[in-house]
Amino acid sequence: MKEQTPLFLDKLADAADYAVIGPTDSRTQVLDARRFPYAAICHLERDFGNGRLSGCTGFLVAPRIVVTAGHCVHSVPRQLLGRPPSPTRIRVTPGRNGRDSAPFGSQWAAAWRPHPAFAQRRDAKRDIGVVILPRPFAGIRRFLPLGTPGDAAMREIRRLRLLHVAGYPGDKPPGTAWEHSERLDRFTARSLFYSVDTCPGHSGSPVWVETGPQRAAEVIGVHVAGPRPHEGGAWGCRPGVPMAPAGAFNRGVRLSRARRRDLQGILAALPGVNARLTLD
Repeated sequence: MKEQTPLFLDKLADAADYAVIGPTDSRTQVLDARRFPYAAICHLERDFGNGRLSGCTGFLVAPRIVVTAGHCVHSVPRQLLGRPPSPTRIRVTPGRNGRDSAPFGSQWAAAWRPHPAFAQRRDAKRDIGVVILPRPFAGIRRFLPLGTPGDAAMREIRRLRLLHVAGYPGDKPPGTAWEHSERLDRFTARSLFYSVDTCPGHSGSPVWVETGPQRAAEVIGVHVAGPRPHEGGAWGCRPGVPMAPAGAFNRGVRLSRARRRDLQGILAALPGVNARLTLD
């Protein structure tokens, strides 16, 4: 087989990070990413060994813990081609709103790991992971809480509330945050399906609902993917690629109690990480 260049592999990994826009692109730019909950949403820039940084999204659930998609920290396309699937480094920038924007600073992550079932068996329903920071970000004191609503509560969410997704899509100006909200279409024990508009780079974004009289954010999922892409790329995310057809939905990993336990297990298994780091 012809030797694959690192740039080719990075592009392949980006192409696999598909999502969907349609029937129109309804995303809006977050104008002030320094306010909650956007300040807790992080632009992740991953280096797979050649110095090129490719984007994903994650979100702070504690001062040093970022939750993201498993494929943001473990590249299946690289793994299938016999290349190291893990980034060599990851830069984390919360509340970013432009190429030169870092209102709370940036850090190179101390450690990261996907769910073992995703890394070992490519289990799409466990496409989650964590990134650990060497220190908290000064100025960020509110973090995104993880909710684990049962089926009855999920039916109420589907009936009465909107799902919100915000992150750092690669089709927009570098480092800018974009959001959209729509109703939950359906859910299963492990997945959420919705028509919230996203593009590659949005993977790892929090899927949240607003709760209580203060409209506090509660994360109920992690955005991971959409349907199989158009032959030209992710639906609606590139010039010349059509918007998604009717009936196409994006997907998030549902944050059930089992997935919350999984995240705590990933934290506990990270070598050299303080065992007292918890999601609570």
